[in-house]
Amino acid sequence: DSAPAGYSNHSPPNGQHVDHGAFPGGRRSPSVTRAISKSVSELSIEEEHGGLAGAGWPNSRASQAPLYSAVKLGKISKKKVVPYALPPAAKASTFAKAASIAGPAANGDLQEAEWPLSLKRFVERSFAACSAKMRPNLEKQLKQIISSAKANKKLLTMDWDARPLPKACNPGVRPAKGVSPLKRTSISADIGGLTDDFDSEERKERRLLRFQKEAEAAKQAAYASSLATMAPMPHTGDVLNWDADTIVGTCTKLEKSYLRLTSAPDPAVVRPLPILRQTLDLLKHKWVETSNYTYICDQLKSLRQDLTVQRITNAFTVEVYEQHARIALETNDLGEYNQCQTQLKQLYAMGLPGHAMEFFAYRILYFLYTRNKSDINMALAAMTPTDKQDAAVRHALEVRHAMATGNYFRYFQLYASAPNMGGYLMDNFANRERCSALQKMCKAYRPRLSLVFISQTLAFDTTDECAKFLSSLNIPVLVDGVQPAVDMKAALPCAVAAIQKYEKVDIKGQIY
Repeated sequence: DSAPAGYSNHSPPNGQHVDHGAFPGGRRSPSVTRAISKSVSELSIEEEHGGLAGAGWPNSRASQAPLYSAVKLGKISKKKVVPYALPPAAKASTFAKAASIAGPAANGDLQEAEWPLSLKRFVERSFAACSAKMRPNLEKQLKQIISSAKANKKLLTMDWDARPLPKACNPGVRPAKGVSPLKRTSISADIGGLTDDFDSEERKERRLLRFQKEAEAAKQAAYASSLATMAPMPHTGDVLNWDADTIVGTCTKLEKSYLRLTSAPDPAVVRPLPILRQTLDLLKHKWVETSNYTYICDQLKSLRQDLTVQRITNAFTVEVYEQHARIALETNDLGEYNQCQTQLKQLYAMGLPGHAMEFFAYRILYFLYTRNKSDINMALAAMTPTDKQDAAVRHALEVRHAMATGNYFRYFQLYASAPNMGGYLMDNFANRERCSALQKMCKAYRPRLSLVFISQTLAFDTTDECAKFLSSLNIPVLVDGVQPAVDMKAALPCAVAAIQKYEKVDIKGQIY
């Protein structure tokens, strides 16, 4: 690889210092800097006092400044540009330089004579217009450009004279006012950062995003046009947010298993509203007859799904969720109850008819179970005087007051007289309150206390149930007297230890 006249491939003698900052490229890329041509670009740049800018190459301003800066040095001649004829020594060096930049992927089996002259001029213009600081980035960009052109068989057919320079040649530099830069063949040619390859992954990703935006715009336009020609919506009072995507089912099967949707719903397997009404009546009778919760829950979830995909929002929707919530409470399925309760809160907020106060009372009891004080305070703040007059709500508020004041006697009276399905909710934290009450009773009553009295106070149905509960807490029942009794002093440590397992409650309200 021979160097141009006046330059040597060897180090300077006697350890002399070389100012690499004045030489384009410096020590970073000797193979590139040796072959920089006097031709800065295809533009004929004339100095104001005549002569070619950069005559003192390589230390002239024209050979080291970016392209736009070089244009500022003089006037742009509108005469026809004659391509610069490279000297024989420079031609060999230019081929070696381009081959070293492009690497084996671009070089391949091409010989020097097969390299297009326009490609060599493109490389020369690029290095002439690039600053020394950006030269490593330029080498990376040129390698990607030439390698991609070779891989796509465009190395010999591409118009390299018209191709814009890589971005490393003019990073962040704007053309002078009134001066137009070389016209780019693509609008996105300068949006590559350090990768100017039209087949790079970055370019492909940007094209994909552009196509997605166009597809979304086309979809919105089609949706807007469909609104004008949309047929009258069926069940006007049942579907509150009807649009072109709303479906109406055609399935007539009363029973259908629940399957989670993985694609758009098919109207052929969705039951319309009249069929869904018949399905709910059937499920009510089956629950009374068989009480098979696994089957009933699956059917009710399928029914709710058909309501959702058809966007049916009416009094029947409220009834379905209320029935499912009550059955879930009866079987102590708090997870399913929570889902129904959440939907019911939204449906009641829409003004749909239902048993809003009944489920508001359930919500208060559930907050007491989970010890969610913040939600309890929010619920109390949103109550109206009319809400407080409801019997179920008044009962839930009294339960809250009894728990807040530690009045276990009043609490178990309310537990035994809970209206609606409130007793099922209170079952979940009755034993917790019994342990707390038993701890207070062990401190208040000495030395013994009758098992009958404990059973009645803690709202057990029978004394056998009470004895079994005390036995689970490792509290012995003494039967040496006339009536079975409990040694309250000995029972105190057991009662204190028993309350510890109720300290944490998970998000569904289950104790762990």
